[in-house]
Amino acid sequence: MPHSRHYAGQRAVLSLTMAAAIAATAATAAHGQDLDRVILRNGNPVVGEIEELRRGKLSVDTDEMDVVRVDWDDIAFVTSSRIFEVTDTDGTRYFGSLEQTTEEATLVVAQTATADTVAFGRIVELTLIGRGFLARTKGFVDVGGNFFRANDLASILLAGRLAYTGPIWEFDYNGDAYFQRQETTTDTGEVFEEQTKRLSASVGVKRFFRKSWAATSSAEIEQNEELSLDSRILLTLGGHYQIIRNQGWELAALAGGAFNSEAFTGEERTSSGEILLAAGFDAFDVGDLDLYTTVTSFTAPDGKRFRVNVDARVSWEIFNDFSVGFNAKEAYDSAPPTEDAGRDYQYGLTIGWSWS
Repeated sequence: MPHSRHYAGQRAVLSLTMAAAIAATAATAAHGQDLDRVILRNGNPVVGEIEELRRGKLSVDTDEMDVVRVDWDDIAFVTSSRIFEVTDTDGTRYFGSLEQTTEEATLVVAQTATADTVAFGRIVELTLIGRGFLARTKGFVDVGGNFFRANDLASILLAGRLAYTGPIWEFDYNGDAYFQRQETTTDTGEVFEEQTKRLSASVGVKRFFRKSWAATSSAEIEQNEELSLDSRILLTLGGHYQIIRNQGWELAALAGGAFNSEAFTGEERTSSGEILLAAGFDAFDVGDLDLYTTVTSFTAPDGKRFRVNVDARVSWEIFNDFSVGFNAKEAYDSAPPTEDAGRDYQYGLTIGWSWS
């Protein structure tokens, strides 16, 4: 008897949920509009236009509440007659309308002659076909700075990222700049000013293949006065594999080769080939925190020199995609051309804005 009551309760919940879906459909027809329908697990309907699913949240443009973002885990049913691109945890992409189903937490992606059924737990992205360029972009802009009166030290940190992801290609831009100014007074009373800057910018291109594989290439330029690095030009080519990708976090690895051309102050420019290995981790379902870390190594073929770069970012959303964060960079060179270039680090508190 207890099991019978349990199953009867499940059937009652499913019946109520389906009744809510039918009511939402009727409301849509009454408005004379071909709107999308989202039914929550508690039976409440959300009627509007689905924009996208990204980073575990479904964005729906409604008349009553403008754009609302609903946790993917809180949704039971999604239907739409419009055409979407759906990506699962293996990197497989499906294209079609989102058809009605009686099975909770299941998406039916239908085309003219075929239909694919995908469990909600395997879906990581959902994008409306035909949405503009900006709708497929993600990124952030961070600004930080400080000033100390005691030694007239002032600094400012700028960092940002812009990425566009299409069905086959991804384009990625990363940049950061650090400026520092300090006035120093000598024993004789002479005052002189020291200025230091670090600049780096990179552009990457990724070409997706089946499942979780991709080919990637990038070009980066870097300048660092504290390390006496006048310029470094880095070109890379490699293979990218998405180890884990779900609604809460991502883990990826990269292997390939790099061409490094660098010039230090007072030294001639040198060029060399390097072995490239990298790993990236991004967790965006830790409350309001977003944790992002990449570790990259460059090793000479003869093993006599290797470089390791660590880039980390922790941000906490305070309201409407605005956040406070902590940025950290560490760089190590086992055989630096100059004595100052063995280790470099940069830490900073920032205020930022992100979108996805």
